[in-house]
Amino acid sequence: MIDCQKLQSRIRTGNALIRFAGIVLLFSSLIKFAHPAKPVAYMSFLGYQDGKMLLVAAIEIVVGALFLWRATRPLGLLLVSSYFGGAIAAHLASHPLNSSAPIVVFNFHHPYLGALPAVVMLATAWIGVYFRHPEARWNATGIMPPVSPETSRSAMRTAA
Repeated sequence: MIDCQKLQSRIRTGNALIRFAGIVLLFSSLIKFAHPAKPVAYMSFLGYQDGKMLLVAAIEIVVGALFLWRATRPLGLLLVSSYFGGAIAAHLASHPLNSSAPIVVFNFHHPYLGALPAVVMLATAWIGVYFRHPEARWNATGIMPPVSPETSRSAMRTAA
């Protein structure tokens, strides 16, 4: 049986990671809506200009909000996974060099490093959910970890 202190620590860590991933998505969308020059050049390099960039920003806000709100977190996690998977694919795809901005030139020559932030944020979201929600700790056989309802409820009350 998992002791209450350990469960509280996992829940707090999970909450922190979930909030971090969700806030990064929301902050990223606000930057895209603000249209500063360097992010616009970078998104243009990836093929997202004008309306497409605003659509990506709107998707980020929706995905971040659904992931942060506990009631919609399962759907949010699915959408976070899809969004960051698409971001990883967009960074790894071959794009023509259309700007001389240093970040664009760097990403043109090092596409794997451009995908790294998306990989880190995707891992942060999944690890956060793994720690925060005991029901997410199942294995390939479908066996749930032993967590008593009393321990789980009391730990969630004190961790929240």
